Amino acid sequence: MPAISSDRETAAETAIRSFVLNEARLAIYDPLKSQRPRVPVASFEIELLEFDEQDPVAHAAGPVVLRGPRGDVEQFLRISLPIRFDGEICLIADPSAIRAAYIVPTEDPNGACKETAALANA
Repeated sequence: MPAISSDRETAAETAIRSFVLNEARLAIYDPLKSQRPRVPVASFEIELLEFDEQDPVAHAAGPVVLRGPRGDVEQFLRISLPIRFDGEICLIADPSAIRAAYIVPTEDPNGACKETAALANA
């Protein structure tokens, strides 16, 4: 994979963080409820960012804090979304094509995790 310029990496991180904070339809997962209403996002810190300048999909992961009806809830978000560059500016190409899940550790002694729904459906 070719090296990614630090300017483009910074631009992608900024665009993805802004999208998650301001536009992503995230919800708090509750296995007892089928409806997941959208909640505001208080913060999102990208700990992992992967993309290839030739591939239009970026993958980011990190802790996200959601403002729930019973207080703030922290999750670990993994999000994949199509991006494109206009010069050095990174844009989210198709917001309806995002894929997002929360990574939840299980009690497994081997450190296994499971994924739960992150996108709002109500």
